[in-house]
Amino acid sequence: MTTATSTEDFIQPFDVSALERAGIPELPSDRETLREDLLTAIDRVRPTLEADAEANDVTETLEWSSVEALYREGLLSLKVPRELGGPEVDPLLYLELIDELSYINTSAGWCAFINSTSTALCGAFIPDAGVERIFPGDRMPIASGALIPRGLATPVEGGWRVSGRWPFASGSAHSSWLLAGFRIVREDQPGPEHMIMACPVEDVQFLDNWQVMGLQGTGSRDFVLTDYFVPEDLAFDLLSTDPRKGGPMFWLGRPGFVTTDHAAFALGVARRALDEISLQAGSYQRGYLASPIAQRGALQHDLGRCDQQLRAAHALCREALADAWQFCLRNERPDLESQLRLRGACVYATDIACQVTTTAFRYGGGNAIYNDRVLQRCMRDINAAAQHFMVNTSAYDNLGQFRLGMANVNAMG
Repeated sequence: MTTATSTEDFIQPFDVSALERAGIPELPSDRETLREDLLTAIDRVRPTLEADAEANDVTETLEWSSVEALYREGLLSLKVPRELGGPEVDPLLYLELIDELSYINTSAGWCAFINSTSTALCGAFIPDAGVERIFPGDRMPIASGALIPRGLATPVEGGWRVSGRWPFASGSAHSSWLLAGFRIVREDQPGPEHMIMACPVEDVQFLDNWQVMGLQGTGSRDFVLTDYFVPEDLAFDLLSTDPRKGGPMFWLGRPGFVTTDHAAFALGVARRALDEISLQAGSYQRGYLASPIAQRGALQHDLGRCDQQLRAAHALCREALADAWQFCLRNERPDLESQLRLRGACVYATDIACQVTTTAFRYGGGNAIYNDRVLQRCMRDINAAAQHFMVNTSAYDNLGQFRLGMANVNAMG
């Protein structure tokens, strides 16, 4: 049984209930109109997200002004099924939207995908009785959490008793529900199930342990539950449950459903870093009596190469998503090869983003290292994002094993 350490508790600073009662706008169903509306919404929130970027890092969570702006435009519920009031954007549109949000503000982009994905999982996979609790009336909740099965559960009448400590609950300071992964213990051994539970945020103990080098503004603290009762209608088996609500996107499976999250974030951050150094290059000088760095052939070469690398990574993600989408349109989960390629494309996009951002940062020189500079934030946050297990380079190993015809290949290995 996992229990809290001596780490100081963290008190959730925001009253989310009033915001959720206000609801989100009704969005069009036509894809092109929906795309235009959501991109226009991103333009409206852009000044707020830009203004809050430094404060996010200082307070170690997304500023309330950014939370309000994103929520009111429907940008924290992008994947939520339409029948529950969400826009349920398709994966390629989602890739574009999270890319743009991450370009503007890394913490906002990260929280937007965490909240959108978590809330959508609640709506699509939790049994109907549980959904009625999470989505009461016309209310659009904000969910976050940690899907990794760090909890252990004992079966009891009507559900389970769960204990555990879950790390990296990004966006939890402005959430009303948390998801948490657990395994069921039978005969003193955790079972193969990967169960996901939902619980109200007020039921957990948060730990004030989010003091990190990157993604500081995402509020990704640990949370703890001890001998907590989870009813059957607030949990589902992540590996085997078919979607109960929503359209084709919810057949993407694991890891496909979160491929767009991490890939879009990485592509947006790297694109911002490349644009930043391009803007600075005409006026920034290094060394004595030096010319602007834009006149350096090395910079010109590297910018051209980075541009093509980033476009290639983006194209690879779109290709992998388009292939998997054909399965989803038939209400089927993508096969093993598609899942391996989805995760591989996500990892590749992150690798390229790290390389591109590092190149831009190096050319930024001493000016780039100050805490109020965009390049340093891109550099820290993309490297922190690259530590996530979803983009672990073991994905390349798994794809290689598949190509070699090996048995028991696991896309999440």
